[in-house]
Amino acid sequence: MALLKFSPMAYIKYFALNAPMILAAFVIFASAFNKDIKGLVFMAGAVIIMFIGQFISSSLGRKPPENIDLAACNMFSSSGWGFEWSAPAPNALFLAYAATYFIAAMAFHQNFNWALLGMLIVIMTTNAGFRLKLLHCIRTGDLLFGWTFGTIWGILWYGCMAMMEAQHDGTISLTYFGNDSGVDKCKLTKKKFKCRNV
Repeated sequence: MALLKFSPMAYIKYFALNAPMILAAFVIFASAFNKDIKGLVFMAGAVIIMFIGQFISSSLGRKPPENIDLAACNMFSSSGWGFEWSAPAPNALFLAYAATYFIAAMAFHQNFNWALLGMLIVIMTTNAGFRLKLLHCIRTGDLLFGWTFGTIWGILWYGCMAMMEAQHDGTISLTYFGNDSGVDKCKLTKKKFKCRNV
């Protein structure tokens, strides 16, 4: 029997619930294709906030709703964060961090990618809707807690990376939507065509 039956709602649900994993895989692969470390820098921030979130969650000991759909709410573990404790909501924490990190980069560099901005907002709200209303994984407070801490960490992590870039006068490129210093510049001389890194 097929895990997912063909229906638009099944695919929307699949992508909404797996959005953090899909986004994480995308930034890592994009870094590999673009030969930069921006995705790894982004993921380092994500790993840090997820460890902090797990620690906060176990410290608070806030229980998830009683009518939770356990199989869909926590794909990796049958205990711990997302199963036994619900605040801050793991997906909300990651997605708020990601959205804030990307939006801060767009704002700082005055280089807005409206399609990405819209997609991030749609992903965050769809994911929240499924986890809050359909699957009962979290409560509203867990969601808001995740969004708040994710937003704060996204701003802090982006600020740290932007300061590191500024200290190196643009010789390293750690954040998105800025001037890429590693881009090949090409020019035609009298006899040959050559490219160099600037």
